[in-house]
Amino acid sequence: MSVILKFMILKYYLAAIIFAFMNVNNCLAIDKVISIGVANFPPYSIVKDGKISGVEVDIVHESLSKMGYKVKFLSYPYGRLPFAFSSQKVDGTIVTLKNFPKLDVYYSEIVLPEYQTIAVHLKQNKLQISAIKDLKDKSILAHQRASLFYGEEYRIISEANQKHSKYQETARQESQISMLFKDRVDVIVLAHEIFAYYKARSDYKDTAQEFVVAKIFGPKFGFHNVFWDREVRDAFDKGLVEIKENGTYNKILEKYLKYFEPVIQLNTEHNLPSS
Repeated sequence: MSVILKFMILKYYLAAIIFAFMNVNNCLAIDKVISIGVANFPPYSIVKDGKISGVEVDIVHESLSKMGYKVKFLSYPYGRLPFAFSSQKVDGTIVTLKNFPKLDVYYSEIVLPEYQTIAVHLKQNKLQISAIKDLKDKSILAHQRASLFYGEEYRIISEANQKHSKYQETARQESQISMLFKDRVDVIVLAHEIFAYYKARSDYKDTAQEFVVAKIFGPKFGFHNVFWDREVRDAFDKGLVEIKENGTYNKILEKYLKYFEPVIQLNTEHNLPSS
């Protein structure tokens, strides 16, 4: 067999090996596409004009991308997101407490330990709210499913107030800002960061009124992400550590949280900076 023929055969085999290797890589890449369920929950996840962004969305994308995963975000109504996950329509979901006790799932480390629920009311109404019990008989507009999150005392008060048409929950949290500053409700219950997000972007002229923030639901706490696959959860946690170390994490927080102020003390009277 001539040297030229041997070279041609070797070249053919090398080409075949490279082609096979490329196919294996492509298969692995396809296998690493992860679907993550989100809801419109600014600034954590923002669904607008067919695009999905937000502080938690960007953190998930950067963390899993670092580990070789391609992330596909799927949007659901806030109230339907837990069902979308539990019925395995998605591989994971963001912004959750450990509230799937009957499912064999894997929770990430805390992603963003900056969530704090507050009660906000207008200073002009001279309300005295220093504990959950003080919400009794007040007209309240809370975020969706709030009555499930804040303990037995809050649940009982919400049910009692509702009997007198003084308690409602809404998925449209921007409407909470409008209702408060038009003085159509006494109190709104929502995350401080969400309050700041919508107020900073509000077109309502009367949001210049002084308001009072009551930190009656305890200190700040964090949310987890949840996954069906332990390997994906572990990859996310590892990627999260990496983006914290390389500065990406802080840049994401600065991008979305630049208007927010921490709740410093109970009943702090203040106005937030405008956008």
